[in-house]
Amino acid sequence: MVFAQQPVELVLWPDGAPNSNGLTGEEQELQPNRISNVTHPTLTVYRAAKSNGMAIIMCPGGGYSRLAMDHEGHDMASWFCGQGITYAVLKYRMPNGHGEVPLSDAKQAIRLVRQHAGEWQIDPYKVGIMGASAGGHLASTLATCYDNEIRPDFQILLYPVVTMQQNTHGGSRTALLGKNPTAEEIRRFSNELQVTADTPQAFIALSSDDGSVPPSNGVNYYLALQKNNVPASLHIYPTGGHGWGYRDNFTYKKEWTQELEKWLKEGVVFPKESNPVLRIGTGYLGTKYVANTLDGEKEEKLIVQTQTVDCLTFIEYVLAQALGSSFTDNLQKIRYRDGIIDGYPSRLHYTSDWIENGVRQGFLTDVTAAHSSQTMKLAVSYMSTHANQYKQLAGSPENVKRMAGYEKALSGKQVHWLPKAKLPDAGLPWIEAGDLIAITTNQQGLDIAHVGIADYQDGKLHLLHASSSLGKVVISDEPLSRMLSNHKSWTGIRVVRMSHTKNN
Repeated sequence: MVFAQQPVELVLWPDGAPNSNGLTGEEQELQPNRISNVTHPTLTVYRAAKSNGMAIIMCPGGGYSRLAMDHEGHDMASWFCGQGITYAVLKYRMPNGHGEVPLSDAKQAIRLVRQHAGEWQIDPYKVGIMGASAGGHLASTLATCYDNEIRPDFQILLYPVVTMQQNTHGGSRTALLGKNPTAEEIRRFSNELQVTADTPQAFIALSSDDGSVPPSNGVNYYLALQKNNVPASLHIYPTGGHGWGYRDNFTYKKEWTQELEKWLKEGVVFPKESNPVLRIGTGYLGTKYVANTLDGEKEEKLIVQTQTVDCLTFIEYVLAQALGSSFTDNLQKIRYRDGIIDGYPSRLHYTSDWIENGVRQGFLTDVTAAHSSQTMKLAVSYMSTHANQYKQLAGSPENVKRMAGYEKALSGKQVHWLPKAKLPDAGLPWIEAGDLIAITTNQQGLDIAHVGIADYQDGKLHLLHASSSLGKVVISDEPLSRMLSNHKSWTGIRVVRMSHTKNN
């Protein structure tokens, strides 16, 4: 047994998918292990017993009208896990002319794997995407049309459909884009045209005598990777046709599996580890800013919504990933007082309370306390005195009373801070890239106005943050010191640092 446990099937969209292909009814098994009409996409995860930190998400083929779940899916699990690689099979929805539908499933799959990285003992930035035939098109689409935190770190393509132009697989194109796609749709989903210098490194295998998907699909993709200086390995076998996958009757099964195994051990190159907070945080660049994403439920519960963030949830998601172990367990102990969910007031609404909780639990260090002698006395009262601005307080005197109690407990405490006049453009030696920055304010009843991550650009200290004015996660154009100067109510900063880096 090379699995750490029995495979786990995760529902991709437990609260419903964000888009629809127009198909209804139940999933159909047209033949054994040939699935069509997928309406409830899932990810089946096989954890390696002795993990080497890598994970691969497999997209089976089937012309975008069905899925070959055996030889292009589950049959490879034991082989990959035997190499220490956690392996996941994606059962994705068919496009039915809606090209974004399977891509959104692939994006969600890589999000799920990275969210569970600590729990599954994998490195969230050693996650690859793999696909066969039309599944290869899906994999290469993700590898060329990624955004934010869903860029794969490598790609593996078996006899892939890549282009939607003349030499495509006609059935896949019709299923993906419909009978009369526009020129723009054809260009957009012709992945050889989307390759850039940042496209993930690739392993490509196919047969010269493939009569279903022209070999030029994989060859031209390889040439596009080469043109952009992306490391790639192309393996073309003289015979075998199409659709061999992990089947034993493929003459060159030994060759392609050995070559892939060697590539995974020696050919894939991962960048040297930098600060995990900054590394993970930059993966959120461009993520949409949306306020109050945690306040939609009547009953307080742990909400994970990494597709949209505000300034604090951005920091929370990054920190939860960087800490390793279980993402959701980490998030709960970060977001709630002593990690216990007990109604709306148990959430750490004041950043000073949030920092104190992290220091108390041992995953944050108050860096400012060690380097700045300047102190301030906290005086927080805004939420209880402006209860009508908060849905969970407006109709609940009990919640207001509890919130006022927490505010009273926090007020009067002395904390160290750095006045903005003492922060130069270049930052300070004791402020490291990846440190968490909390911006203090003189607004009555509040303690912190904004939070972000320290990032040095061209020798100056900038802020990686979720910007409400720009509507997304960005790196500030101007140094942090000038950001502070441009906001009269911003008085200075507090600096804290993650103090536990297990599994990163």
